Amino acid sequence: MIILRLIHIFSAIFWVGTSLFMVAFLEPAVQSSGPEGSKVMQKLIGGTRFPLVIALSGWLTVFSGLGMYWLMTGFNATVMFETRLPLTLGAIAGITAGIVGTVIQGRAAGQLGTLGQQIATQGAPPSPEQLATMSDLQETIQRGSRLSAVLMVLAVIGMVI
Repeated sequence: MIILRLIHIFSAIFWVGTSLFMVAFLEPAVQSSGPEGSKVMQKLIGGTRFPLVIALSGWLTVFSGLGMYWLMTGFNATVMFETRLPLTLGAIAGITAGIVGTVIQGRAAGQLGTLGQQIATQGAPPSPEQLATMSDLQETIQRGSRLSAVLMVLAVIGMVI
C-alpha cells in the first residue's frame, strides 16, 4: 500500500501540475505567439519525450490509484457508493481524464507530430491545408487539455473529501 501510495502521489503531482501549467500558462502563451508559438508546441510534442512522459504519469496515477482502491474497498458496491462515494467519483474523474488524454490528446498529438515532420522535410512553407489541419489538431489538444484539467481537479477534490 505504501509503494502504491507513493507512486500515486508523485505521478499525480506531476500529471496534474503539468496539465494545469499547460492549460493556464503554456497554451495561452503559445496561442498569443502566433506561428512561433506553434513551432514551440510542435517541438514539445514531436521533438521531446513529453507526450510519453505525461501519458506514463497519467496511467501510473490511474493504475496505482486502482490498486489502492481495490485494497481499500475490494470493489464492494456498498463501500464504493455509500461510505466512499467522493473517492469513487474522484476515481471515475481521474480515469476519465486518463482516457481523454490518451484518446483525444494523444491521438491529436501524434498526428501533429507527423504533420510537423512532413512540413519540416518538404522544404517549403506549410500549405494552407497543412496549416488548417495543424490549427484543428492544436485546438483538439487544447480542448482535451481543458477537459482533462477539470476532470483532474474533480479527482483531487474526490481524493481529499
